[in-house]
Amino acid sequence: MKSWFFLLVILMAYKISGAQQLEAFETNGKYGIRESASGKIIVTAKYDEIYTYSEGLALVNVDGKSGFIDKTGREVIVPQYTEANPFSEGLAAVSKEDQWGFIDKNGSVIIPFTFQEANSFSESLASVIVNDQAGFINKTGKVVIPLQFDFVSPFSQGLAVVESEGYSGIIDQRGNFIVPMKYLEIDDFAESIAAINKDSRWGYINRQGDEIIKPEYDFAYPFSEGMAGVMIGDKGGYIDLHGNIVIPLIYDKLGIFSQGFAFVEINSKQYYIDKNGNCVEREGFGCLK
Repeated sequence: MKSWFFLLVILMAYKISGAQQLEAFETNGKYGIRESASGKIIVTAKYDEIYTYSEGLALVNVDGKSGFIDKTGREVIVPQYTEANPFSEGLAAVSKEDQWGFIDKNGSVIIPFTFQEANSFSESLASVIVNDQAGFINKTGKVVIPLQFDFVSPFSQGLAVVESEGYSGIIDQRGNFIVPMKYLEIDDFAESIAAINKDSRWGYINRQGDEIIKPEYDFAYPFSEGMAGVMIGDKGGYIDLHGNIVIPLIYDKLGIFSQGFAFVEINSKQYYIDKNGNCVEREGFGCLK
């Protein structure tokens, strides 16, 4: 259930301004960008991949090299890197062969290529790996949380999940443990609650590390709109923020609630339910007869 903020190819329109929308298009296996309304070509179809714009620049790949273009299609940073992440907080993690470093929007190297792996900055810290050990650096490249973990997540609202020797905990930006290394797995926080795996049973903790819903499930999904899917055996249902079962564990597959509805499956039949567990006809899916 780990999640990293990696790259997604833009295959749908994204908004630049109130009056102009751009979208990716594909021709003969190559990608470009055009205006959605007029069809005017902004970037000819010459890239192998085009990624979502971040901080005004989009990551592009061509012939195995990565670079960045602006919203006019100009190559601000010519494709030259083996790999790259989108810009975040003014810097982008990029690699040359087997080493990672960070550049600014002018293409200047700000943090040298000294890392085995590097990820985007989040809350002024970036996770890096050297000799298979992960920790965090600041924007000067200084290691501020020692490289001593097997896995680290990006910081979010001041907290990051860390793993070592098969156990997970949570640290703050000073490297202090908020949650000790006692769980088999800790999911990302959603609605200030994170699913945890303790002795192969799933429950939930709050941001202070308190077990607010005891580990008693075979699987647990993130909270969304005050509801979370849980599984016991091969059947699932939904609990509320207090751990009360509000929709019985009768489903074979569960979706996450969005706009008041969740997509579920039972006996190979798929449909939407509301927060009371009632079937709702929605997006072409009917209800069981």
